[in-house]
Amino acid sequence: MIATNYRLTMEMNRQAALARDIAREQTEISTTKRIQAPSDDPVAAARVSEIGRTQANEASFKSNLDLANALSAGAETTLETVANAVTRAHELMVAGANGTLSATNRAAMALELRSIAAEITTLKDARDARGNRLFMSGWALQIPVAAGLAVTAVGTREEVFETVPTAGGPRDIAAIVADAATALESGGSAPIGASIAELVAGVEHVASVRGQQGARGNRIEQLVERYETAKFQLTEERSALEDTDVRAAIARIQAKQLTLDAAQAVFARVNQSTLFDILR
Repeated sequence: MIATNYRLTMEMNRQAALARDIAREQTEISTTKRIQAPSDDPVAAARVSEIGRTQANEASFKSNLDLANALSAGAETTLETVANAVTRAHELMVAGANGTLSATNRAAMALELRSIAAEITTLKDARDARGNRLFMSGWALQIPVAAGLAVTAVGTREEVFETVPTAGGPRDIAAIVADAATALESGGSAPIGASIAELVAGVEHVASVRGQQGARGNRIEQLVERYETAKFQLTEERSALEDTDVRAAIARIQAKQLTLDAAQAVFARVNQSTLFDILR
């Protein structure tokens, strides 16, 4: 009798274990997560936790990268406009150097030059989407984009607009254009010649600044690509560690359910009288 009770208890425990396994597999399917608690797979759970922390940090850095990318793109667009404006100013001055032009023609050109100078001043004070100055004065915004790494998305106002190398020292682009208008109105060949030289320096300076900004933009784009690659790799690794293989889980459930059904049928048939004895 003791042996019989022992066998019954063992069989019931086995069936209960099968039922728990089936329920567990069903939970894994419904939650899509293989690891329901750290004890299920301590090593994998620890790695998943570590990946989660890394992903959270990377998400913050990605937000900063998006900001850097937007600022860089805004600066490139602005500098393209500045380059076109300075080039146009140079063209006007070269045309204005023609001694056959009337005072009226020179005045019209000077008016356009002053309009260009005002446009450049406005561009120097451009704002980003947050309402902050795009070109900051005195210092460039350092944006952290990875652990121990920060990027400069945009040059300073001084670097971009106020340090054109001329014979008289560093000058502001807008001031150069405004002075060119005055020189053109004067009609003097010497002032006009000096202004043309300064505008040539302005064109070259803006081209150099645009090159530097392009390099910043390329660097940021490389970091974005590196982030996307790392994000994909982390996601794939995490999925492999914690996600449920639904097809395999369904196959296991079906196999275990068949085993459980068969065991229960045999158990009920073979042990009917024994169960009645135990219940009595």
